[in-house]
Amino acid sequence: MAESPPPSPPSCLEDLADDTQRLILDRIPCPVDRVRMSHVCREWRKMMRLQRSQLAGRLLQSQPPLPCLLLRAPFTVGGLVPSTRAICVLSGCRAHHYLNFVPPDARCFGSHKGAWLFLSTHQPRAHIALNIHTREAREFPRHLQRLADLDYAHRMVIHAAALSHSPEDQRCVGAAIVTTWRHPAPGALPLRQRCIALWLKGWSVAWDFVPAGHGPDLDAEDVIYLNDSDTFVFVTQDEHLRQYMPCRYNMETTSWKTFHFRPRGHLHDHHVRARYLVVSSGELLMVVRFKPHPNQPTSMFKVFRSKKRDTQDADANFPVAEYPWAWSELDTLGDRILFVGHGCSRSYRTDEYPGFKGGIYFLDDGKFYDDEVIFGNGNVMRYPCSDNGK
Repeated sequence: MAESPPPSPPSCLEDLADDTQRLILDRIPCPVDRVRMSHVCREWRKMMRLQRSQLAGRLLQSQPPLPCLLLRAPFTVGGLVPSTRAICVLSGCRAHHYLNFVPPDARCFGSHKGAWLFLSTHQPRAHIALNIHTREAREFPRHLQRLADLDYAHRMVIHAAALSHSPEDQRCVGAAIVTTWRHPAPGALPLRQRCIALWLKGWSVAWDFVPAGHGPDLDAEDVIYLNDSDTFVFVTQDEHLRQYMPCRYNMETTSWKTFHFRPRGHLHDHHVRARYLVVSSGELLMVVRFKPHPNQPTSMFKVFRSKKRDTQDADANFPVAEYPWAWSELDTLGDRILFVGHGCSRSYRTDEYPGFKGGIYFLDDGKFYDDEVIFGNGNVMRYPCSDNGK
């Protein structure tokens, strides 16, 4: 009995089996790359349309897409103002150029789910939430009012911010780490002061409701909103945690609580460059980034979880009664994928993104503490974003 002839090979992409088509598209997880590939030929575009119409639910990721790292382009194109680059993890950490949704020289100080970016512009000085999908913009306050100085509204620059809800939501509460100053400046120093600003949706002026007794050791370095407890949490330069629970009906009655941590000590030949807060698997973690020298690139990371100290812990310098908490270093990241940046840290798991390994991706414009650049007095490139990566 004669054998049946082998099936004829497919003559075009459209003739490929559905499983084969999906396998090809799975190899191109980045949506920008898929758009570029759709320009290759007519058959490719037909295959893309077929998959969208028949298998859209199966093609769309069940998990949120991994974020991109936004960088200002270091060059001009045709004499135009440099555009924004997006370093895309889904595209093998390649840069996507010619993104024009971010104003030139804007600094990102946070983000919120739903494609919202928090941007600060220098001229004019403004703080906005920009939706990169709809191009809709919502303004944040530019001035700060202090309870101890009700006769004057201070100007401010936001370094990092977090929101309780979307900027469009009436329940939205904002919390930010800011630097404020008076204009004209008073004769007494300091001219500028780091503090915490709070506001409700629709407020044109933010308020400093932090209770008295705020010292330099409690200067905040990062902020995160915890959905489970409806609270904002700040990590300070001395690695304490400050928890703020908003009261939307009377912000002056907001609840503040400080968790004091025993100091970890210093690492020889390593300087702390930044501290970040991120929620991973329901657990609040602190990520610390180190440099061998303040002007050198990042050398390593350490990740910590909080724990209650044993009441029998004998430490005369830092007694348990005054420092009841301690940071415990994680031995390994496990299957965590961490993206860290002030006001925009996120955590994912490798089993939800096949092909990706655990690690820490970071974004730093290098100027979180540089007043000369933030306030426009420095004769250097603004926000160079030169220390970023994995």
